Amino acid sequence: MRYLLAGFALLMLSACGQAPSPAGSTAMGCARSATYAVNWSNPGAPDVITARAEGPSCAQAAVTLTLRNAAGDPLWTYAATHYALTAGDGLPAEGFPVVSPEQMDAFLAGWADVSEMRTSALPAWRTDVATLGESAETFAYDTPFDREVYEMLRTRDLPMLCYAAGAEASDCLIIDPASRAPAKMVSFGP
Repeated sequence: MRYLLAGFALLMLSACGQAPSPAGSTAMGCARSATYAVNWSNPGAPDVITARAEGPSCAQAAVTLTLRNAAGDPLWTYAATHYALTAGDGLPAEGFPVVSPEQMDAFLAGWADVSEMRTSALPAWRTDVATLGESAETFAYDTPFDREVYEMLRTRDLPMLCYAAGAEASDCLIIDPASRAPAKMVSFGP
């Protein structure tokens, strides 16, 4: 009986192993990262942004952007695919170019280097329109806030971080003054 249990345990452990790699990828796949420091949630203690890629190949990589405070606590995480952030949603088209580790490193370094702005740089929400998007002249803007709250936050000139959230879209975060938690202030794009 002991040998039967030992054999069963070995069989179960081998079932937990890694699946075979797809054709054309290496056993290592694509595991890359880039880190950048910003002064956002606490001016005296820099936050750290880490962009990571993981996948069977760099063209197939899932990417995450994680913002942590100086103590290492996670403040915000955003996940997408490399393809969604560089070409568009969905699966890569047949013949989509190979993404080299060096190209992924450059992408991650650029993604982690977020834009640091102030809420006062955002467009005013005109009183004669129903949505923020109707107020903008160059980009389409969207916010989860109503006009009164949006304008209050915009005029407070709060620190804001903006990162790529799509091939032609960005999201901007603030620290909500009421809750002291990160919150999305706006999304924008063409």
